[in-house]
Amino acid sequence: MPTKTHVPRLAWDAARAVVGASDDPARTVRYADWLDAHAGQPYGRLLIESRDRLVARHDLESRAVESGVWRVRFDDLLHDRPDLVAPLANLLRERQAA
Repeated sequence: MPTKTHVPRLAWDAARAVVGASDDPARTVRYADWLDAHAGQPYGRLLIESRDRLVARHDLESRAVESGVWRVRFDDLLHDRPDLVAPLANLLRERQAA
């Protein structure tokens, strides 16, 4: 039986993943490339800009703000593009397993 993905939770998990990736430039680029390939512009650029802000500030408040911003972006994206729910969930599972 197929499992149902809870989209708001997926949006939060994705937001936490991309903000958590800010400590690793290569991981950020991989997420940005994935977003550009699957969601289109400007998501990849926005992620790189987000990482730049996090690196410049490097505090918990900035991480919380960026996580909230990305949660909303992912929630909106997944609402508009439900075809991305399964691929994004798979991406997060693959990254957790690695």
